[in-house]
Amino acid sequence: MEARCAVATETFRGEHYLKVDTKGRVMLPAPFRHIFETMEPALAGKGFALLLVYGGSNRAYVEGYTAAGAEEINTYINDLDFGSPEQDLASAIYIEQSVSVETDKDGRFSLPVQVRDKLNLARDEVELAFVGARNAFRIFRADVYRANRKAEIQELEAKLLQGADPRTLFKSPMKGA
Repeated sequence: MEARCAVATETFRGEHYLKVDTKGRVMLPAPFRHIFETMEPALAGKGFALLLVYGGSNRAYVEGYTAAGAEEINTYINDLDFGSPEQDLASAIYIEQSVSVETDKDGRFSLPVQVRDKLNLARDEVELAFVGARNAFRIFRADVYRANRKAEIQELEAKLLQGADPRTLFKSPMKGA
């Protein structure tokens, strides 16, 4: 039982819809704050440091990482051949097109202009979807997530599952399957 709880607390999961206030601030979802509390030391008297990656022109979301997640990305980039086009592109997306943000003690943070631009947030945009993605989380404009990503998931289910149980996707069978 203990190991199962540890795995759940180290994984960003679920979809959470949060409002952006009139000053352009949003709250990190409570389950995500818990992961930061578990994995990252709080800044003195403040909240946590997040890395927001807005790079990748084919993505309709911004990725968020803990300090440990950001360090893991650096490791992957360093493992690429120095000076290669792959390393250059990975650096452009994950290093050049990223911004560090600090939350306040309650987990609230201001959306940087780069993030607002990436998500195409209008001044009156009021809702974001924070979506777990294992070692990272994704921030979508809520309407884009509901309309596009949900449809993409349904298409993948139809193509890959064809009515079968989703556990058939795993290479090893799950216990109780």
